Order: sequence, then structure tokens, then C-alpha cells
Amino acid sequence: MNDPLGPPTMLASDLDGTLIPPIRDRERLDEVARFCEAIATHEIELAYLTGRDRALALRGIEKFGLPAPRFLVCDVGTSVYTRRADGSGYMLDDVFRSRVREALGGEDRDSLLRSLGPLRGLEPQGPEQQGEFKLSFFADEALVPALREQVPTRLDQLPVPPKVVWSHDPYSGRTLLDLLPRGVAKHTALEHLRAERGYGQHEIVYAGDSGNDTDALLSGHPAIVVANAPADLKAELRTRAAAAGLEGHLYFAAAPYAGGVLEGCRHFGVL
Repeated sequence: MNDPLGPPTMLASDLDGTLIPPIRDRERLDEVARFCEAIATHEIELAYLTGRDRALALRGIEKFGLPAPRFLVCDVGTSVYTRRADGSGYMLDDVFRSRVREALGGEDRDSLLRSLGPLRGLEPQGPEQQGEFKLSFFADEALVPALREQVPTRLDQLPVPPKVVWSHDPYSGRTLLDLLPRGVAKHTALEHLRAERGYGQHEIVYAGDSGNDTDALLSGHPAIVVANAPADLKAELRTRAAAAGLEGHLYFAAAPYAGGVLEGCRHFGVL
């Protein structure tokens, strides 16, 4: 897409399943290396948006040698961090944190758990996967269709029902469920960063592969869907993009993982 306003100047990308592959084989590592080399030769601001907490996100960035981002959005969009000017670490964005807390509407993790009750097929993820404003589960694959109906029904009993986000774990192959404050997701954090930096919508390109990237991919920014994204997600994105007149904003890469992000960046003129 050739944008008359000029190419995007920020790349905002998911990590796991997008820039970070589930397997560290030579082909995947070469893709990451090519991506890092291309980023190093261009002046572009980076933001990573992930379901990981800050410590796990930084561990993954270091493990794969990814460029350090200016912004780090963790816990499926419920926490935002900015790299310190001296590069010594990341500071929590307290303004965004206050916004997320307000979105809770007085609910907390215990009340959410009570509302769900003993629901067959949901297994809480480990402590590292839980966040201050995020409650995360693994879902039994055989029961996912039923759970997609049962979970919202249970949560609608709350005064402020949380946002229900379904996604796919590229490592285990399992279906994931995240409960987030209403109106908060990766897209919310992305719009917060856009406003903070004074970017136009066309100046940020987003890359993702999973259900928790859906809102950001359909937000009107130039967006890259890497080839390894699930087929049902690609179909949903095509349908919803067509309905919203956003077909030209979505690029479905032929390559997976970091290679697909690099391909999409070249398509949109980022690199």
C-alpha cells in the first residue's frame, strides 16, 4: 500500500508466534537475524505488544537478540512500559495504569473467579501468566465451543463484565482465555502510544498472529498478518476487514514469523 502521507515510522508487533518463533531452528533464527539487520539500518521506532509480563518479555527479547523496543506493552495490553532515556530499563506508564484500573469498575480477580465458578474445561495458567489486571486460563480443546458460550453468560452477571479474549498458544498448541478490563486490549495500549507520540494512524504498522491481536489488526493501521496465523483467524480478519472497508490496510504475508513481519514491512514501505 502506497500511502500518500508517507510510510509508517513505528512498527508495533506481537512477540510470540510473530517475531518469536516456537522453535529455534536454523531457518527461524535466520529470519530473526534478517529482521534485526533490516531494523538496524532504518530509523524506525519499535513497540512490542505481548501477553507476557515484563520479565518474560525481556527474557524473550534477549534470548532471540531482538532489537530493544522504545515501548513494551505487556499482559495483553494491560500494562505499558517506556524505555528510559539512558537505556537502563523500562518505566511503568502510570497514566495508562490508572486508566486500566478505572476500567475495572470495582471488580477484582476474586469476583471474576466467583462469577465463573467451577466451569469444566478451564485451567488457570501459572502465576507468571497472571497480571495485575489480567486473568488467564488454558481451555480444554474439546470444550472450547461450549466455553465460548458459557463464559460470557457467567460473566454478564457482573456489573461491569470483563473483556473476553480467546487466542492460541504457539508453543503448546492450546487455546487460551484472557479476561481483561472492559475496553482494554492491545489495541487500547496501541492507541495510547499513538496519542502520546503524536502519530497519525497511517504512521504505525501492526503485526500479529493470534486472536488477541484481532482488534489491533482491524484498527485501521496498516497491519501484517504472518503466514502462520490460524486459518480461522485469517478468515475472520478477511470478513471483518471487508465489512469495514479495511481490505487495503491488511497484508497477509506469505512468510511466517519474523520473515512475514519483514515481508509486510517492505510491502508498507517501513523498510
